[in-house]
Amino acid sequence: MTVQAESNGKRIVVVAPLTYTARMKEVPGGRYDSKAKVWMYPLTWAHCVMLRGTFGSELEVGPELRAWASEDQVRRVRPAMEARA
Repeated sequence: MTVQAESNGKRIVVVAPLTYTARMKEVPGGRYDSKAKVWMYPLTWAHCVMLRGTFGSELEVGPELRAWASEDQVRRVRPAMEARA
């Protein structure tokens, strides 16, 4: 089974089987949208890392989220890590 994550520009939208509900709840800050049948998380680098840590290779990252993460990595995360060193 796979978990699909994508960005809607404001949040990370995650589609996962109902059997993954307990694992989805392990990632803080999420809420289930019962109308759309998706999980919503804040669009942050930390949530991307937590989702990858929770689901590993089961996580499929969509192109919009991948593009956002790449930009955030270059613009914010990498300079912060370099400043630490």
